[in-house]
Amino acid sequence: MTNKNSKTLAFFNGSYMSIDKVAISPFDRGFLLGDSIYEVVPVYRGKTLGGAQHYQRLMDGLKAIGIQSPYTLSDWAGICAPVLLADEEAQLLYLQVTRGNEQVRNHRFPIEASPTVLIFSIPFTSPIDKDYPGCAAHLQDDLRWQRCNIKSTSLMGNVLAYQQLHSDGVGNDEALLVRDGFVVEAPSSNLFMVKNGVIFTPGIDNILPGVTRALLIDIALNLAIEVREQAPSIEMLKRADEVWVSNSMEELKPIVSIDGQPIGLGVPGEIWRQLFAGYQQLKR
Repeated sequence: MTNKNSKTLAFFNGSYMSIDKVAISPFDRGFLLGDSIYEVVPVYRGKTLGGAQHYQRLMDGLKAIGIQSPYTLSDWAGICAPVLLADEEAQLLYLQVTRGNEQVRNHRFPIEASPTVLIFSIPFTSPIDKDYPGCAAHLQDDLRWQRCNIKSTSLMGNVLAYQQLHSDGVGNDEALLVRDGFVVEAPSSNLFMVKNGVIFTPGIDNILPGVTRALLIDIALNLAIEVREQAPSIEMLKRADEVWVSNSMEELKPIVSIDGQPIGLGVPGEIWRQLFAGYQQLKR
C-alpha cells in the first residue's frame, strides 16, 4: 500500500526528510509518558496567522515543564518554512518537542536525554463558514489535569470528553467543560458568550491561552465591543444571547443549543458574524 503521506516533508531532530522516514524511539518520553509540548499553527497562502504568538506559547510551555528548548524563539519560523506545503490555500503546521529518548522507562528525574523535535504540515479546510447553521453542545465535568494552560500532548481528558459524545450518539456535537460550577472551555477550544452586547470569555489563569482567542478579543475591541474575561456559570451560559468556541482549525464555531436548550434565537448571532468576518480579514 502506498503511504499517502510519503511526499510530506518533515523536520526531525535537525534534518529534513520524508515523513514516512521519521523513526521515533519506543523509549521516547513523549511516546511513553506524553512528556512533551506541541503547537498547531494555521497557515493561509503560505503565511502563518499568529505565528509569533504560537512560537512564544511553545517556548512558554517548554519552560513550564522544564524542557530546555534546542532552538531560540527566533529560530522556529525559519526551521518551519521548508516543511510548508506549496500551493495550499490553508494548512496546519504541527510542532512537537518531547523531553527526549532515555533508554529506560522511568518517571523520575534527572533525565539524560536531548529533546526530540518533530515538525510537519497538513492541508485543511475549516468546517465553519458564514452559512454554518451552528452546533449543539453538552455540558460535561472537566476531567482534565489542572495545568490546562500548558499545551501538553497528555490529552486523555480531552479525548474522553469526545469519546463521551460519541458514546451518547452525538459525536458531531461539542462538549463544554464545567469546573467548580463554571463553564471554562471545550476540550480543544476556548469559550465565548454574549449577553446584552457584552462578550464574556474565561480568563487564562488556568485554561489554554488560545492564540485564536487573543485575536478575537483584539477584533472585538477594535469593533468597540466590550469584552469581560470572566467564566460564566452554567445558568449564565444557558441564558446567553450567543455562544461560540474558537480554535485554529474550526476558527469560530457557533453553539446554538446546550443540553437541548436553544441559545438566543437558536441560530448564529450578529456579534459572532461580525467577529467571523473580522477573522476572515486576518487570513488575507
